[in-house]
Amino acid sequence: MTRKVAFSVVVCVAIFAIPIALAPAMTATLSSVTHDIPGAAIHETRTTPSPAINCADLMSLRLAETTITAAEEIPAGTYTPPGSPPLTNLPAFCRVALTVAPQIRIEVWMPKETWNQRYLGEGGGGYAGSISYFGLGAGIRAGYATASTDTGHPASVGGTFALNTDGTLNNQLILDFAERSLHEMVRKAKTLITIYYRRPARYSYWNGCSTGGRQGLMAVQRFPEEYDGLVIAAPAINWDRFIPAELWPEIVMREELGGPISAAKLNAVTNAAIAACDAEDGVVDGVINDPRKCSYDPVASVCKEGSDPATCLTPAEAEAVRKIWDGPTDRVGKKRLWFGLERGASLLGLAGSAPFPIALTHFQYWIRQDPSFDWRTLTEADFEADFRESQRKFNDVIGTDDDNIQRFRKRGGKMIIWHGEADQLIFPRGTLNYYQRLLNGNGGVKHVDDFARLFMAPGVGHCAGGAGPNPVGVFEAVVNWVENDVAPDKLMASRALSGGGGRTRPLCPYPKTARWTGVGSADDAANFVCVDGEHNPRDFRITGPGSN
Repeated sequence: MTRKVAFSVVVCVAIFAIPIALAPAMTATLSSVTHDIPGAAIHETRTTPSPAINCADLMSLRLAETTITAAEEIPAGTYTPPGSPPLTNLPAFCRVALTVAPQIRIEVWMPKETWNQRYLGEGGGGYAGSISYFGLGAGIRAGYATASTDTGHPASVGGTFALNTDGTLNNQLILDFAERSLHEMVRKAKTLITIYYRRPARYSYWNGCSTGGRQGLMAVQRFPEEYDGLVIAAPAINWDRFIPAELWPEIVMREELGGPISAAKLNAVTNAAIAACDAEDGVVDGVINDPRKCSYDPVASVCKEGSDPATCLTPAEAEAVRKIWDGPTDRVGKKRLWFGLERGASLLGLAGSAPFPIALTHFQYWIRQDPSFDWRTLTEADFEADFRESQRKFNDVIGTDDDNIQRFRKRGGKMIIWHGEADQLIFPRGTLNYYQRLLNGNGGVKHVDDFARLFMAPGVGHCAGGAGPNPVGVFEAVVNWVENDVAPDKLMASRALSGGGGRTRPLCPYPKTARWTGVGSADDAANFVCVDGEHNPRDFRITGPGSN
């Protein structure tokens, strides 16, 4: 199958009950970044277009395979979307809701008097299933005509939509989730924008994290004409491989130990790895700058005389942690199939008291096509067969790992990819693996830098959180790149410190890394420079399809 606005980033988590930084309370989602935008500055002074027709008139519009279910003018102030908490401080806007057959729900919100002549596509999270009303609200506050889709199924079904009642795969809904809903969203949104304002958007942008990051890269790879600039964070690419790999920690613990390792022990061994490798970059800040260079052996956390048995490991537990960090291997334990969690990332998301629900659903409904399948029957030796079956069935439709993106480059598209080094759900080396293949297949850094840049964020969790400074101003950077041809030579990251004050750091475009000059405060980004990083290709190497 082929195919200048500042965003302060917060996390919109569909099922998380508390902030993602609090890993012990994690439940089922791959989150989506949304944003709170303080202003809607544009780069040129232009008259804001007024609507050419009444919003209600869009109800009579006929679009292919589409039913328009709402076209209403919403006054400025507070608005409560269907089934969602109220949104405040909104400009007046035209809300259009529509359904594309068979059941893709889309909403397009268009500012009535404050449109900045730009379009914004808003990414989803996990198995999606809902409209991102928070993202729609943030977009129109900044002046963007903004669209979101539920990708063709309700959130209540999770990933079970992939299986028909007769045990066959629902290929239509899988395709809708993987790509079609995103393509239809852009087509319908741009049509509505052109009719409502009597002119097309001057620029089109994408913003998404996790599943939203995968969605953005899907557009780059298969529909490169749709977006001028994209922010792609912690992308859930390599879906057919990294989702099965999320079950590996539970399989290992069950086979090696008969059950999970306690949260106290997992936290202790993570903290021990951070303590051992923290200073390798010259700064002691509770963060591992490059986890690939950290070789902390969990054997060092094995109980010794005087150790606290509640936090030290047994030899078997240490071996299980090592396998979780190393990632899944083939049936003889020799060749890497996919990557593991990095040292320094919380182990509680994927090695908790129960399997991560998205991974479990993938095995039951996608790979085995049997809702009653008991994951506890799996062994480490069995894993490779299911892993390869997932590749065979789903790489073409949802792998989103095609490094041939010359059409996107040739039309002048730009994208910023970033990934937290302490991501506890999506393995950062999967993103590094893809980007390395992008470099190999497109002339190396000096050519790829013209249209795509990757920034790794030390100590940052899934989409946000963690001990490291979080990226800020990423969307502003991609807009500036697209509209003013100013490529980002660094991104800024910041976090508040518990004792007061804050810490800022530059994030450097891969393969460069930030290095403290040794002069001035290590909490001030001004005292860091970007230097060439040392990277071992073996760190990102896997076997089979998608290898490099």
